Amino acid sequence: MSPAQHQPAILPAPESDPKLLAALRADLLAARFTNERIAQLLGEDALAALQRDQPVPAQLRVHQLLGAEPTPDPCAVLTGLWLLGLEISAALLQQALPQVGVAGLCRLNLVHPAAPGSPETSAPAAAHDGERYRPSVDLRPYQAEQAHGLCDLWVASDLPAAQVSGPLPPEHVLGIGGASLTLAASIHRAPVRSALEIGAGCGIQLLHLLDHAEHVVATDLSRRALDFTRFNLVLNAATLRLDPSDLGARVELVQGSLLEPVAGRRFDLIISNPPFVITPRPKHEQIDARYTYRDGGRAGDLLMAELIAALPEHLAEAGTAQLLGNWEIQDHAAWDARPQLWCEAFPASVDAWFIQRDRQDSAEYAETWLRDASTQREPESYRRRYREYLDDFASRGVLEVGFGMIFLRRRAAASGPEAPWRRFEELTGAVEQPLGPVIGATATRAEAVARDPQAVLEAVLTVAPDVTEERHQRFGAHHPEVILARQGSGLRRSRAVSSAAAGFLGAADGEFQASALTAAVAALLAEETTEQADLQQALRSEILELYLEGYLAES
Repeated sequence: MSPAQHQPAILPAPESDPKLLAALRADLLAARFTNERIAQLLGEDALAALQRDQPVPAQLRVHQLLGAEPTPDPCAVLTGLWLLGLEISAALLQQALPQVGVAGLCRLNLVHPAAPGSPETSAPAAAHDGERYRPSVDLRPYQAEQAHGLCDLWVASDLPAAQVSGPLPPEHVLGIGGASLTLAASIHRAPVRSALEIGAGCGIQLLHLLDHAEHVVATDLSRRALDFTRFNLVLNAATLRLDPSDLGARVELVQGSLLEPVAGRRFDLIISNPPFVITPRPKHEQIDARYTYRDGGRAGDLLMAELIAALPEHLAEAGTAQLLGNWEIQDHAAWDARPQLWCEAFPASVDAWFIQRDRQDSAEYAETWLRDASTQREPESYRRRYREYLDDFASRGVLEVGFGMIFLRRRAAASGPEAPWRRFEELTGAVEQPLGPVIGATATRAEAVARDPQAVLEAVLTVAPDVTEERHQRFGAHHPEVILARQGSGLRRSRAVSSAAAGFLGAADGEFQASALTAAVAALLAEETTEQADLQQALRSEILELYLEGYLAES
């Protein structure tokens, strides 16, 4: 019998009692319930299996630890409870969390009494004296990079699919996942006065925003999600330097759809992992959203279109927006047709940068999101929903769906009337996180190029330290047919460069201005004056692009 068989379809959201949460935080610290300690206890193999959503090796290891001694390591007890969904006796829980106690955990809605279960879902038999408890939430450690260094936090969310029987309930509050980690690592963390998070979920992004934003507004359509967000804020208040009795001084939690709750307001930074998942909406089913955490209640990618169109009006001067999203692709060779269409209505003062990180055909997309909600546990429903996905995409001629990151910026009025920077690139290879500093630096360089390209060319430029050169040619050839510049960090781009640009890069040692080097390279490679002028103009454009992408840096 699996742990999921004991779980009700929906459990109460956690309570945010400041006194009880202060006691819980003290217990979690004393128990050393951190990622580092969990890795030590489980071992490399069991931890790797758990990260692949295979809990059995970790469960076996925790059973070992809990049965090895009369007073087991409290971190092992909490790992068994909240990460693995095991039944834990009241005695073990009381030992592991003495300040909050079992009664406090119940009042916080973090655990509930277990129904009679099989031995494999429980702590060792010797520890089963008295009542046993199961987790009501997923509560796990999270290590965050803050301005003052790494800090240990804890984040609660709804129980994962492995601990829930059947498909997830519609109001499911998602925990820390790959998308939320990607977004958190991709935000340019410049200090700002005001920030907005659209779709707070369990509040993971808010925990980061409070490190560099004076005031933060977080919206979500789900009241349950905001309850989890508040719980996580109060639990981590001491680390975040918040007063739990006066959260409103720095944080507003507002229920509502997307930007509706902040109509007429502007922010220095807006971030979002919005409910962008494309979900078929058959005419016979009158529903607004299937899963609040991921489905926006629109046909196709209309939610993304509406959100992107509305964001500029909510950006303060020099404000930026960073979000994740997906878009429909009707032409394999023109993945960016939809993003480009969305940007056409932007004011000239708004820059946009779309990075496509992946694409899936209609069948792959259907499988991903049906699996995400554990729909495969109901075979008849799975087949019906799968067919609806294929029919829905076919009705609009959708061949693929692209996923990626989006950066928008409203330029400061003082930056001048230059043409907007609109960039659409596909980068599907491995990247090096965090990308936030890379994205911020790229946007700054793009603004410099747009504002005064000649000033960039008058600067002394050198090849960035992580950039290397590759040359490819057939055997016996006298000259390379392809010259590549490759970045070893950040976005890890790779691009072909001309022979002239290769010569420039080879000579960019920090001694000469870029304009002088372009003239010298053009004079070396072309004999006629007109050819030199044409080559120099082309080289200048290529150098500006190499600078913008970070292959070149100011000396």
